[in-house]
Amino acid sequence: MEITDWIVPIGMVLVIIVLVYMYGTWTFSHFSDRDIPGPQPVPFFGNTLEIWRKGVIEVARDWHRQYGKTIGVYFMSNPVLFTTDIEIMKEVFVKDFTNFTNRGDIPNREKPYPMEFSLAFAKDDTWRRLRHTMTPTFSTGKLRLMDPHISRCCEGLSRFLQRLTEKGELVDVKRVFGAYTIDVIAGTAFGMETDFLTNENDAFLHAAMNMIRKSTTFGFLEGFLLIFPILRPAFSFLGVTSSSGGKHLAQLIENLLQETKSKGEEVKADLLQLMLDAEASEAEVAARPQDKHMTKTEIIAQGIIILLAGYETTATTLQYMVYLLATNPDKQEKLYNEIIAAIGDAPPTYENVMGIKYLDNALREALRCFPPVVLFSRQAAETRTIKGVAIPAGCEIAVNIYAVMQDEDFFSEPHKFIPERFDDKNISTLLRELAFGAGPRQCIGMRLALYEAKMAAVTIVRRFKFIKVPETVETISFKKSAMMSSPIKPILVGAELRK
Repeated sequence: MEITDWIVPIGMVLVIIVLVYMYGTWTFSHFSDRDIPGPQPVPFFGNTLEIWRKGVIEVARDWHRQYGKTIGVYFMSNPVLFTTDIEIMKEVFVKDFTNFTNRGDIPNREKPYPMEFSLAFAKDDTWRRLRHTMTPTFSTGKLRLMDPHISRCCEGLSRFLQRLTEKGELVDVKRVFGAYTIDVIAGTAFGMETDFLTNENDAFLHAAMNMIRKSTTFGFLEGFLLIFPILRPAFSFLGVTSSSGGKHLAQLIENLLQETKSKGEEVKADLLQLMLDAEASEAEVAARPQDKHMTKTEIIAQGIIILLAGYETTATTLQYMVYLLATNPDKQEKLYNEIIAAIGDAPPTYENVMGIKYLDNALREALRCFPPVVLFSRQAAETRTIKGVAIPAGCEIAVNIYAVMQDEDFFSEPHKFIPERFDDKNISTLLRELAFGAGPRQCIGMRLALYEAKMAAVTIVRRFKFIKVPETVETISFKKSAMMSSPIKPILVGAELRK
């Protein structure tokens, strides 16, 4: 065969290689063209391989130390601006919110049904309608009505811990507080009376935990389909999906909707009933998009997002708070004394727990030390330049929450648990509440999360003393595949009844 016969095939192969390489790198000049520093991206994967290798939390801290407060990274081919600059944060998340209304979203990532209809993923006017519709369900008056549900869950939590202490068993804090928060949400959101601490075979629990696991981890198949989204329809046709678990839970919630409707006009305190009052048909929503109403599918989606967000933030906060109290006994005793001084032996209620200052400080400090959510983001509708940083239309900008909370420019001795730091009135509201997001799109359930966390904390700190034991980890390492601050090893502490 003549050499000339190979020229065309070789040329075609080279062209294909070049085209494939261009496909895998075509966005990678986005930040270098704008003189924004950041790690070197890898073709097709961007900086995602480093994220998978080190984990989101560790790599975010490394990048912050190495490249500064505002850097450019690539999630696959998607350019994302990471920042810990508080002035940029204020501009993006608060002052210029109308231009940064929508959350950043990973292109081509599949969302479990019906999450695309939830407040978390809604955009523009749809988000505004859903937010305005749901806001009254988290008012002070509605939260007070939740006292009976949350008090019942606190009593169950206390009884369970007492059984553990009587048996001399250690406390797996995430399991215990995860069950508590699921019980709270089942009661306040869905009107159910559950006890997941002693009944782990409940169908609702299994569906909820499956959905939570799917939503807080990032697997190989999902990454593969992000690189080659053109293959997603083929995988779906074969019944292979990277996102599952939502349909079963959605069906259970729909069944609860029907049961609630069948009970007539009885007024309830649960969030499901409050949202049902705003139910409308798709035609009605389309005809009057400015009104406060939701379709049935949207109501189901809000129920799921309340479950996911309420479980993870509150259970994680209580998990780390108890760990920090066990490893800082002086702070634990100060908290106990402050609680006794404030309310004595009175039953905890919304009225008396929300005003305990040191309790609020301890929760804020636990959220600072171990924020449940690693980062949150927004997308620019129009091009902006903030502090000399060009943010083109469509660009995603994300806050690296862990790096902010560990930054000595904001918090002295950031690696220490110091609840007293939040007595400083100079700490901005943005930094105090950053674990729940910032600006008008801040977590709608923040007050409920703090309320149920404070109710639990008062209940258990008054009755139990948490102790560091040999099985208690010295340093917490996080799961690399998790999108939340999930520890690799269970956090175990000892507990004993107070005398």
